[in-house]
Amino acid sequence: MSVSAPRKDNFNLVAAGLALLHFLLGLIVFEPTLFPGGDNAAYLILGEALRTGEGYRDLYLPGTPLHDKYPPLLPSLLALSGWVGGVIVAKVLMLAFTSGVVWVTAHFGRRWAGKGPALAAAGVLAVNPTLLEYGHYILSEAPFTLFVTLALWLALRGDRKSVAFALVAASMAFMTRTAGLALLVALPLAWLLEGRRVRALGAAGAAVGVIGGWVLYQRWAAPGRGGYLAELLLANPYDAGAGSVEVGGLVVRAAENSWRYVESVLPQTLAGPGSLSGAGGVSVALGLAVAATALAGWALRAREGLRPVEVFAFLYTGIILTWPTAWTDRRFLLPLLPVVLVLAFVAVWRLASPSRAWIGWAAAIVIAVFGVSWVAGTAPDRIACAASYRAGRPCDRPAEASLYAAARWARDHTPPEAIIVNRKPRLFYWHARRRGDAYAFSSDPATVMRGLEEMGADYVVVDQISATTGRYLVPAIQAYQTRFELVYGDGEPPSYIFRLLPAPASTD
Repeated sequence: MSVSAPRKDNFNLVAAGLALLHFLLGLIVFEPTLFPGGDNAAYLILGEALRTGEGYRDLYLPGTPLHDKYPPLLPSLLALSGWVGGVIVAKVLMLAFTSGVVWVTAHFGRRWAGKGPALAAAGVLAVNPTLLEYGHYILSEAPFTLFVTLALWLALRGDRKSVAFALVAASMAFMTRTAGLALLVALPLAWLLEGRRVRALGAAGAAVGVIGGWVLYQRWAAPGRGGYLAELLLANPYDAGAGSVEVGGLVVRAAENSWRYVESVLPQTLAGPGSLSGAGGVSVALGLAVAATALAGWALRAREGLRPVEVFAFLYTGIILTWPTAWTDRRFLLPLLPVVLVLAFVAVWRLASPSRAWIGWAAAIVIAVFGVSWVAGTAPDRIACAASYRAGRPCDRPAEASLYAAARWARDHTPPEAIIVNRKPRLFYWHARRRGDAYAFSSDPATVMRGLEEMGADYVVVDQISATTGRYLVPAIQAYQTRFELVYGDGEPPSYIFRLLPAPASTD
């Protein structure tokens, strides 16, 4: 019998063990409360709308319009999980996705780069703080990263069935997050460069069908809305007066984002937020080392041919580098992290002689130590948080807890049809079951006031979560003091609810 069979079995066992390790660590640092960003509530609300038969609608907005921003795959999965349980079940589903990322990365990396780089990358991912964090956030990152990595692995296998499933996985990635466009373009382009014209043509047809179908739906659901392209060109998505950027501005933005990803975002992704605070030199060194070796690995692989992985890495990197700097964050880097790690370890394994493979393992251990250290430092608070949650005392941060208390007050003391404007309308709806939207991001109080009236607002909320509330909403309240009546104020820090009063009758 060939000795390759037990080796393969050992590899599968190690890959499964790393995925299980990630799942167990994810349970240890599990956070039962909702992530305060708001996108998670949006996904939960869309899932609820699908599950209750109300359609793909934003239930939190006045008029409950059709939703046209997020593709429907994750809300559909949440609609199904909602039949089993609530937020906790959805969070465990996310952890299952990130555990799948670890397992698939091992197999994808082995086929693309060899056993050593594959297991090193999967081992680092198993304890990676960012992957562990997004393992309990109800956001698109976990399923999107899994579908991307799965599509790349299947594309590398090369047989007809695997290619078909790779296109399915790529389509699922796009229908999870539109950044999957990079993958749907990368597959036919790479196969065309390889001379596989029939395969490239079929992949291009599938891509056009999936992308075109979503674009047609968007135009039907919300005619005239710009979508993500319009947001890409905004100078600052939180300041409507900042305008858009031209081509030169995109070049400058890409340069700024490149440095921010290397010196800050990548180190935080590997070590966890706050882990390298006060150690700027270590942070920059870690970011430069991993980015440089990953770039070297990409160059080494690209010299041998531009296959789907190399093309996808190039295209997706271009997307996140030209995205508005206000959104430069670990969540956009995470889907590329399995590829970055495999590339980095490819370079280390290639540049070291076979007898010095220990250098690659040593590098993996050094990076993994950051993750293990983050888990050790985070676990006690997370375990205490879970115990507090089970006792009926959610451990939200003070500003969020104050806002949610205000939302529960609104649920009990305002009419069901009341429209309440606030900075976090999706999270507010989740707790208050009162519709509303954010105020206008404008420094002109008249513009903010006009937006409130056009929305038909009955109440506004002054929170302590976002600086935009003090920058835009508070000046409008101060400029039109006779139009606002304080009806609620509580919490530490305090949140306030004002009733919006009718405009005085004109005497003309």
